[in-house]
Amino acid sequence: MTWEELNKKAVELFQQGSYAQAMQAGEEAVVAAESEFGADDPRLARSLNNLAEMYRARADYSRAEPLWRRALEIREAALGKYHPDVAVSLNNLAGAAFEQGRCDVAERLLDRALRILEKTLGRDHPDVATTLDNIAALYRAQGKIPGTVPLYRRALTIRENALGPDHPEVGLTLNALAGLYYSESRYADAEPLYRRALQVAEKNFGPHHLHVASSLNSLAATLTGLGRFQEAEPLLLRAQQIIETNLGEKHPEAAAGLENVAEFYDGIDKPEEAAKFRKKAAEILAGRGP
Repeated sequence: MTWEELNKKAVELFQQGSYAQAMQAGEEAVVAAESEFGADDPRLARSLNNLAEMYRARADYSRAEPLWRRALEIREAALGKYHPDVAVSLNNLAGAAFEQGRCDVAERLLDRALRILEKTLGRDHPDVATTLDNIAALYRAQGKIPGTVPLYRRALTIRENALGPDHPEVGLTLNALAGLYYSESRYADAEPLYRRALQVAEKNFGPHHLHVASSLNSLAATLTGLGRFQEAEPLLLRAQQIIETNLGEKHPEAAAGLENVAEFYDGIDKPEEAAKFRKKAAEILAGRGP
């Protein structure tokens, strides 16, 4: 197989969930790239990056980080320190640092990535919005809430202008900003954002997709926080139906959804309804089915 075929195979297997086979193909792609193109070629960096992502999915950072660092060194030498691909490597390294709690390292890497992207692609490019979202998530984890909102707002404006108001990436930022407001108990601010995110999900994925179920649950939780229980209830039940239709009635996610509905009924003083849903959840987890 050629390098290009191995690279494509690795990505496809990974997307299908065949992780062991994907990693084998990814390792073969690295060897093929180095053999065909040399140790300093950007195509080798691409394969190193793909393989690192596979290790990251398994939280194996000790193997992922050296691959990302080598990819970064190759890209800096071959493309220059201010190339968008260098920013991609910086974002990847920052993500790994963030997931390991090394927030100071992640912040420095993301700041550098942002400067590169703004300089090379312009301040209003969608890739800039992605990095702004990453910095906002980092700030949020550090409790820097006042600095987080403007980042999400700027990312949202960039994506709406560049991609259109109904693009899936717009939905990502809407959900992120709404989630921030929800965590601060700012339910009135979160509600319109979650409603828009739901509309975006339905338009892009259809009314029965799992992304729609997630949006329904988020909106229902917000309405519950506002005390609008009658509006929240049908959204929760619709979300549960979507989960069961997509994953099956005995799936662990279905059990988690049932428990979520049970907690809602507990909160509005309907213990009999809560018990019914909680019993079904327990039966799924016990392996007996409904």
